[in-house]
Amino acid sequence: MHLCRYLDARHDLTVIHGKGEPERHLESMKILPRKLPLSRKLAAFFSDVSPDLVIYLPSSGLTAFGLMRSIVLQRLSGAPVITLAMQDRKIGSLHRMMSRAGFRGLVLSPSGALRDALERIGIRTGGIMPGIDERLFRPVSQERKSALRVKYGLPQDSFIVLHVGHIKESRNIGTFLGYRDWGADVLALVKAGYVDSAWKERLSDAGVAVMDGYLEDVHELYQASDLYLFPVRSSTGALDFPLSVIEAAACGLPVVTTRFGALPRLMGESGCFRYFDDQSEIPGLIAEIRDNHAASGAGGEAFSWNVVLGKYLEPAIEEAVSSFQRKSR
Repeated sequence: MHLCRYLDARHDLTVIHGKGEPERHLESMKILPRKLPLSRKLAAFFSDVSPDLVIYLPSSGLTAFGLMRSIVLQRLSGAPVITLAMQDRKIGSLHRMMSRAGFRGLVLSPSGALRDALERIGIRTGGIMPGIDERLFRPVSQERKSALRVKYGLPQDSFIVLHVGHIKESRNIGTFLGYRDWGADVLALVKAGYVDSAWKERLSDAGVAVMDGYLEDVHELYQASDLYLFPVRSSTGALDFPLSVIEAAACGLPVVTTRFGALPRLMGESGCFRYFDDQSEIPGLIAEIRDNHAASGAGGEAFSWNVVLGKYLEPAIEEAVSSFQRKSR
């Protein structure tokens, strides 16, 4: 919906979708088949409409089916196609087969590995990063932080180190077992999605606070915390550019993280981003942040969808349309 709002404010937009309901003010048609690359209604739409550009957002990332549909959309519309591949996917023989079908579009992804693999099979790519809703993910006052700790039963006098994500081996979650070395008043808090019950038990036994129920207002946990720790190393543990890190920084939290994926390349190292190579470095980084009152995150505006799409998508639109026109001539 953030993508749709952005495009509608700047271009003449029609939303073609297969599930969900766009906001009422948007011109939309529910004619995108979920299990087939095309349908009669979709073909009829493109026979009546000649778009300048098609932007395709696959629900499961750029699987071979997603690339197939990108090719179908290109051929039906006669227009360039930009496909947003926000999730990392293995590029295999089916992708190579599809690339030979003449896809002339552009794939935008935060995953460097995915982009490299696509470039090797002749598909042009560009970078993009996920964004956040700056109305929710933003710094709050100390008074609000205290109120949120009361709401969630968190101690007022603790320095809360937060992690948001699945409790599973690939996220290097065992790092939190040593949290007592991070400071006498440190409380480790893990907000879980998927939960490996064995790991949950180990964390709980070690004194880590684990929250594994559904939480609609997850931004409030960031706002109630003092620091965000992202210990993931495995490429299967998270997206190449993990959304939780952006959410934390947008809420004003300093971030201590591994040099994971695209983080060093896109975020650099500043007062609010500190990187570690070995978990023995974590206590020192936390102490340094606390002692120096390190600069907090940049605030939600720096990571808002409008900023992200303006920085990455708008130039890609211009390039895709221009390149497609040159090749057509």
